Amino acid sequence: MLIVVNYHYVRPAFDAPYPSIHGITPQQLEAQLRLLGTLGEFVTGAQLRDAVQNGGENALPSCAILVTFDDGLREQIDHALPVLERLGVPAMFFVNTDPIARGRVSAAHKIHLLRAHTPPGQLWELLGRTARARGVAITFEGAGDVAAAQYRYDTLADARVKYALNFRLPYEVRDAVIGSCFRAIFGDDEEAMSGRLYMSSAQLRELGARACVGTHGHEHVPLGRLSRAAVTQSVEVSLDLLTAWIGHRPYALSYPYGSSEACGGAAGAGAGDAGIELAFTTERAGNADLANPLYLARFDCNDVPGGRHARIPPAELFACVPSASRHRSERDIREAQVASDLGNR
Repeated sequence: MLIVVNYHYVRPAFDAPYPSIHGITPQQLEAQLRLLGTLGEFVTGAQLRDAVQNGGENALPSCAILVTFDDGLREQIDHALPVLERLGVPAMFFVNTDPIARGRVSAAHKIHLLRAHTPPGQLWELLGRTARARGVAITFEGAGDVAAAQYRYDTLADARVKYALNFRLPYEVRDAVIGSCFRAIFGDDEEAMSGRLYMSSAQLRELGARACVGTHGHEHVPLGRLSRAAVTQSVEVSLDLLTAWIGHRPYALSYPYGSSEACGGAAGAGAGDAGIELAFTTERAGNADLANPLYLARFDCNDVPGGRHARIPPAELFACVPSASRHRSERDIREAQVASDLGNR
C-alpha cells in the first residue's frame, strides 16, 4: 500500500486577520512526519517511478509513504525543506510555472490572499459588484455538496464562493474579476508579491539537483475543464520551463484541485501525451495497486494521523484507508483490495 500525503502552506504563524489558509507550521510538520515515520517507510518519487516501470506495487515497501508539496511556494523552501533534511524525509515538489515565469500571482492564491485580508461580507460584495460591472453574474448558490467536498475545511458559504469562481466562470472572466478585486485591496505591485510568494528559478535549480520537482500545471486551473489537446499543451509548456530551470524533464504531475471534476479522463490522457508518467489526484485514499499511475490517490495532510482533521487511529492507517478507485475497473479494485488485505495480515 502506498499512501501519499500532500502539503501546501508551511509557515511559522497563520496570523492573517481572517483565517482562510489551512496550512501547517514547521513544528507541526516535523511532529506529523515523525509520527508517520513510525507507521510506514518514506519513499522517493524515483522509487515510485521505478515501481511503476518495472516492479509494480511489490517493488515498494509494504507500508510506503510519499510526501508531496503543491504550488511551488517559497515558504516550502524556507520552512519545510529544513525539516525534511533534518529528518531525512524525501519529498516531491509540484510547481505552477506561470507565476514564476511571468511574475504573477495565480487566481487561486489571489482568492486565498483576498479572503485572508478582507472581511467576508465585504469581499463577496466586492466580487459581485466587480462582476456586475463587467456584465457577469456570479451565482454563489447551488452545488453545495460538491463545493463542500472540494473545500472541506471552509464554511459552506465560503466553499460555494470558491467553487463558483474556480469551476463555474470562464477563466478569462474569473481572472479579470479576481484581478480587479486583488488590485483594489493590494495595489498594483503584483510582481513583487509574486516574488515573495513563489520559489525563484534559482531555488528550483537547487530542488532539481535533488530530482524531486514535478509540475502542477502551467497555470493553476482544473485540467478537467480543458480538452485533451489543451491539457497536453498546458503541461508541455510547464515541462519546458521546468526543464530549462532545473536541467532535466520532470515526469510527474499533481492535478490542480485534484477532484474528479478537475482531473477526468481527458486530463489524464492529455498529461500522458505530454510525457507524464505519474499523476496525483486529491482522492482521499490509499494506493493498494499502481494499476493506473496517472490517477494516484493522495491525502491532504490534515486528514492523516497528526493532522487537524484526522479520523483514522495511527496504528490503523494502512489497514483502514479506502483503496483508490478512480479510473480503475471493478476487477482492478477487487484484486487490489485482496492484495491489500493479504499484506495487512
